[in-house]
Amino acid sequence: MFSIVFILSTITVKRIQKIVFLWLFCAQAFASIDSVKVNLKDLEEIFLQKNALLMAYRFDIEANRATIIQARLWDNPTLTYEQMLYNNSTRSILPILGLNDAKGSPTTQQAVQLQQLFYLAGKRTKRVALAETSTQIAEDAYYDALRGLKYELHNNFYDLYYLQSVVKIYDEEIGSLVKTLAGMNTLLEKGIIPIKDITRIRALQFSLETERKDLKVQMLERQVNLRIITGTRNEVFFMPQADKNAIDALSIQHLTLDKLIMTALENRPDLRLRQSSLKLEQQNLIYQKALKVPDFQAGLTYDRAGSSVPNYFAATFQIGLPVFNKNQGNIKAAEYRIQSAQKQIISQEDRVIGDIQLAYRKALEADQLYKGYDKAFMIDFDKLFDNVKASFEKQIISMLDFIDFYESYKSSAVQMSRLQNDRINAIEEINFMAGKELISLP
Repeated sequence: MFSIVFILSTITVKRIQKIVFLWLFCAQAFASIDSVKVNLKDLEEIFLQKNALLMAYRFDIEANRATIIQARLWDNPTLTYEQMLYNNSTRSILPILGLNDAKGSPTTQQAVQLQQLFYLAGKRTKRVALAETSTQIAEDAYYDALRGLKYELHNNFYDLYYLQSVVKIYDEEIGSLVKTLAGMNTLLEKGIIPIKDITRIRALQFSLETERKDLKVQMLERQVNLRIITGTRNEVFFMPQADKNAIDALSIQHLTLDKLIMTALENRPDLRLRQSSLKLEQQNLIYQKALKVPDFQAGLTYDRAGSSVPNYFAATFQIGLPVFNKNQGNIKAAEYRIQSAQKQIISQEDRVIGDIQLAYRKALEADQLYKGYDKAFMIDFDKLFDNVKASFEKQIISMLDFIDFYESYKSSAVQMSRLQNDRINAIEEINFMAGKELISLP
């Protein structure tokens, strides 16, 4: 029996050595990173100033605003100049202006023409309207990206905040087990307890350390996400700070499903993006119909010797005849695009309503579960845990009872932190789905 326990103990020790190596590696990674205490507002300010994707969207908006300036501009006039290259009568190359023959007639030819294009049917005004709506679409895309990134920032912030509290629970439990093992080793040397009891406690300890290592890896992932969102390239370790009392005081009782749906339909930037796209298609149809009307050109012409009279001056007018091409295809295509945009709005409205319904119900469930949880339970559990640990050390309770209670304590403490995290994430999801900060997070 002793040999079997010894073999199992040897295998466990080897496994423990690997776990210890991974744990020390993870701990060293954390130790080498500068820690910075930040609250949510601090991170939001950094995010708004340094996020590269938001900057890209801002430049896109400015680029679209520049197209409005361009659409307002008139077309440049065109100037045409004609110069005789060779005169057969005088055998002169590039004869200069002013030479006349014996009869006083010009011996060289020059012609000048100046023309200006005039858009009819309000085409220039309609192009300006298209450019303005395109700018509005770029702004809607910016606010939609801002909404998504802000939601991601908040989620990672609170995930990291509660992961810190869970890791703290593991730290306290592991520290307690280390002290318990020190006392048990003394009892083992005196032959009071068997080696199998110590082996089981060590297995429990390193099981907790393995779970803690996984949690720290999750923390590293959240750290990287926060650094990406805030444009922070230095390897800093954010330590989220939040007001627990303010979090507990958060409430969604003043919200109703109808109010949330109305707010979302009015404020969701992704829905406004669809609506702006429909407006653009409607303006495009108006512009395509205007293109049926041909544009008008007017100008002045001077011809020195190429006309029936010397030094000929004339006015010119030009307009196309809409006989074959009346822009029929583009008009029909614009009509179909309007119908497509209308259906996309309906589809997006359905999605918005569904998103709000789900987010609201999830928030209600999380809020009710959290508020129905007895806050004094964990305090009493902490006291009971200390008593159980003392009873085990005095051998009043068995090893199985001790380990079972240890697992129950850990599970309850971790579940409480996750419940808090789920609740605040569900509340933030309401803000995200509504497209407006209805509940301000601390």
